Amino acid sequence: MKTFLTLETDVTQLNTGFEQSKNILAASSDVLTLKPNTLTELEVLQVTLGWLTVGNHLLARSGVESLINKPAFGWACGSYVLWTGDDYILNELNGPIEVWKNELAKDRSHPVIYKELGSRALARAYHGCRNTSAAQDLEDSLIFQGEKSSLDNFEREQTGPLFEIPPLPSTPDQLAAILGLTRQGGNPNVDQLYLLCKQLNTLHSDSDTKELSDRLILASLIACSFFLGMMGTLPDASSGQLTLEPNIPNNLNYFRFRDLRMGLDAVDFAYMEEDGQHTFVIEQNRGRVPLNLIFKPNLSGVEIEQIYIDGELAQLEWWAHAEVGRVATQVQLYLDQKRTVTIVPA
Repeated sequence: MKTFLTLETDVTQLNTGFEQSKNILAASSDVLTLKPNTLTELEVLQVTLGWLTVGNHLLARSGVESLINKPAFGWACGSYVLWTGDDYILNELNGPIEVWKNELAKDRSHPVIYKELGSRALARAYHGCRNTSAAQDLEDSLIFQGEKSSLDNFEREQTGPLFEIPPLPSTPDQLAAILGLTRQGGNPNVDQLYLLCKQLNTLHSDSDTKELSDRLILASLIACSFFLGMMGTLPDASSGQLTLEPNIPNNLNYFRFRDLRMGLDAVDFAYMEEDGQHTFVIEQNRGRVPLNLIFKPNLSGVEIEQIYIDGELAQLEWWAHAEVGRVATQVQLYLDQKRTVTIVPA
């Protein structure tokens, strides 16, 4: 399956690494069929997220099915629905979903983050297909068992250098931190995450491994750490909504990606910084109905002086994360045309 997603930055290392990673993810169709026992549960989850990120939805479906009866199943299944809009899978796999819920509620030895992120993803997927009762049941289970706060505690523990986390995660908690899925508000490790992306690309270019499974895991992390971590990509294809929370590192002045797939839709995005002015351009290039974009840029600075939407001065709220020297804002836009957001920090 050919994937059309492209990434262009002002760092050659990132461009080359992503292109190689995308090609590996596109050419890995036999890995779960021919070598089902070569990947651990965590690795299958990583690969499934990688396939979703580069738009290989067919392989992502095979990844979800291979995780049935595993603790990572909920996270993979919910993510699949959010990226593809294929909410029919929620009915097809209703039995495995119920087994997953009951097993993680009964056996507390499984990593808590599998239940938390799985329940969150599945709840959003059920909301997207208007199954409010199923969504509420998942949300209530987290609150009832007092597990909603444990993710917040984990988030607070991640304020140290990101390099305390191995480049190749060995636990679901480490994977979640690398992918930015435990972030609330500003990410205190934006520049460390950028360095991690470069480090992953270095590992990729220096690697002499011939095993497809090893190259596949690294390729998935390279793609996901950029789009899920740095870009804060959170799709909801069933609802026609896309959240982008780009966390712009100090050392990256330009990047552009084209054809990020979300269901039947696709989005182009560009960012450039010039003379202290940050400009974002977002355009939906495919789809029947304009997407609803929730845009939350996060930049270096202590104050925002002006914000322009499509060239017009906008009165938007902004907030500062003084402890990490970053500022952020939020705007909701419909992608019925090319949209431009320009931010001028004080």
